[in-house]
Amino acid sequence: MNYYFPSCNFTKLRTETSEKVKGFMASAGFRVVGCCRPGHKAVSGWNDTVVTVCETCSIIIGENCPAAKVISLYEFIDSLPDFPFPDYRRERVTLQDCYRAKAKEAERAAVRSVLRKMNVEIVELPGTEEEVNFDGSFLFGPMRHDNFTLAPRRFAEIKKDMQPRSPEEIRAWLQKYCQRFTTERVACYCNSCLTGLEQGLPEGKRAVHVAELLFP
Repeated sequence: MNYYFPSCNFTKLRTETSEKVKGFMASAGFRVVGCCRPGHKAVSGWNDTVVTVCETCSIIIGENCPAAKVISLYEFIDSLPDFPFPDYRRERVTLQDCYRAKAKEAERAAVRSVLRKMNVEIVELPGTEEEVNFDGSFLFGPMRHDNFTLAPRRFAEIKKDMQPRSPEEIRAWLQKYCQRFTTERVACYCNSCLTGLEQGLPEGKRAVHVAELLFP
């Protein structure tokens, strides 16, 4: 069985894009499931393929359904020979990776591949510790308690890297962090990264989700 989890947060942040993606995945033969927290129980078999657009969904489903193949939306689309990639005519876009995707080489490679197929000129960050560990405000807490219930192994690892800060400290840190971007648009593929960039980017610069670029 093939499943697509559209992510509650992504759907709230980018409702129109989420509806387009859900329609596309349904047409590709995927069952569109709701929230991953109860919805992961629908996944059970060795032949199940699960596509996600959220790092937390990926963690929860992967830890609870180890027999399933869990991949990102970008890996799935990158594998399609006839996907109608839009053409961005060599627009320079900075790419911000996500802390929770550091070990996901296939996902990070697929994100870059689909951007190139959209004729985007990717501006890579130097790779400082701040940039490699960027996750919006996610690592500054607090973390949802049920994350530890649903995926205790992975979220226990993440908790070790968390550094709680006040809302004021988070806002100031994000604004300082976003001073490094030189392109008009900064792309990411994580909901927390997206909200963090939106909070920190100065006037004249804009955060964009990679899924928005794929489904304009």
